[in-house]
Amino acid sequence: MGGQEERVMRSVAVVGAGNTGASWAGLFAAHGYQVRLHDVKAGVAAAALARAAAAARFLAEKGLADAALCDRGVGGLVVAETLEEATAGVILVQECAPDDEALKRKVFAAIGEVAPDDTLIATSSSGLSITAIQQDTRLPGRTLAAHPYNPPHLVPLVELAPGDLTDPHALERARDFYLSVGKEPVLVGRDVPGYIANRLSAALWREAIELVRSGVATVEEVDKAVCYGPGLRWAVMGPHLIYHLGGGPAGIHGHVSHLTATKEGMLRDLATWTTFPPETGELLESGLLAETGGRPLADLEAERDEALADILLALKRARIPEDAG
Repeated sequence: MGGQEERVMRSVAVVGAGNTGASWAGLFAAHGYQVRLHDVKAGVAAAALARAAAAARFLAEKGLADAALCDRGVGGLVVAETLEEATAGVILVQECAPDDEALKRKVFAAIGEVAPDDTLIATSSSGLSITAIQQDTRLPGRTLAAHPYNPPHLVPLVELAPGDLTDPHALERARDFYLSVGKEPVLVGRDVPGYIANRLSAALWREAIELVRSGVATVEEVDKAVCYGPGLRWAVMGPHLIYHLGGGPAGIHGHVSHLTATKEGMLRDLATWTTFPPETGELLESGLLAETGGRPLADLEAERDEALADILLALKRARIPEDAG
């Protein structure tokens, strides 16, 4: 995507300036891109500027972004009053409107009318079909899903999902762009609800809810079980590789053959419901109040961000010999 001097002159647009949009804008700014924030609600984009600048500076302070590039990018954070102003000359539009298919189709169509023909248009949808979203837009070949994990400026994952009309070259261009801002792109092979990570998260969360509902554990105990057990391992390796190591010298074959009966016993006992039980919200709210002691969300978010930054730095240090080789 060019060197640092060239990159800082390039512009990207963020359309939709809620928490996700502000976080994306902070990431792009931290890596030296000029960012134009646009939102249809008056004042929303202006309010997001401060959050984006804070996110960018946080990355630089933690050593997760170049300080000089960050300063230049933060200086280029601006509000665009119209879509035409937001998208003029940009290389990418990161759409962050609410997760509603009809709304996103309209937003994509509107962006497609005013953005340059070679501009990539990416939705941040948590799991809607990009094939459906891209139907009404001009030049649908340049559209794709680029689903982040919250908060986008800190969690490296971005899932790149093509629709039926997406040009494979656009997918490669998108991959190169997200690599340039420190992301770890994962390519989704076909258009499925929730892409990859959210499907895995949904399966885990369903069982986490069921363990509370059935009296096996409290909300806090379930959270601790994940954080201090598999969550630690998952920060380093995915489930397939973890189980491969758990199989001893025989690897994954050893793991499967040794634990087949145990695993299948668990699988037969797991929750299978596909609609949330009516008391779910109240049950989890009560448990979360006990777990957090009523601490403000802003304090919890700050604690999360500090921990995520430290984990990323630790992983970076641990993998230096591998990268150097």
